[in-house]
Amino acid sequence: MVTLGPTRVRFTTDRSAPIAGAWYPYTANLADELSSLSGAAAPRLGEVTSISVHWQSYRRYPGLDSADSPTVPPLMTLNGSHRNATLLVIPCRTASSLAAILMHLASDSELPDGHMHSLESKRGRRILSIASQYMASLDGTASAATS
Repeated sequence: MVTLGPTRVRFTTDRSAPIAGAWYPYTANLADELSSLSGAAAPRLGEVTSISVHWQSYRRYPGLDSADSPTVPPLMTLNGSHRNATLLVIPCRTASSLAAILMHLASDSELPDGHMHSLESKRGRRILSIASQYMASLDGTASAATS
């Protein structure tokens, strides 16, 4: 297995947030990076016991800044022995500037100076809002099914 670099994942401290953070993999071959992601998530979630994905074919995902980007961004739920977390998965084809902003926004970190009102931060907020609404709709479906 090739090590590509440090795992690019950030988590929010807000346990009630529908999107608990973001992961920015280096390649479209996620299987090669799942072990390092699980290791990076373990201090917050406990041992990762399963992973659920909310997409059909990640390898074909364009960047989140592409005109061809799907309406709902790719999401992944990590199920840990202590708690679960849904992460925004930022496709590797996404511009690094937008990816950096998404990492900050998803983890409730302060944006670097000059980026608070930029077009990319507005795009990032919209992407996270859509992701949160999608997860809320899944929770509503699950609640309705159990009622």
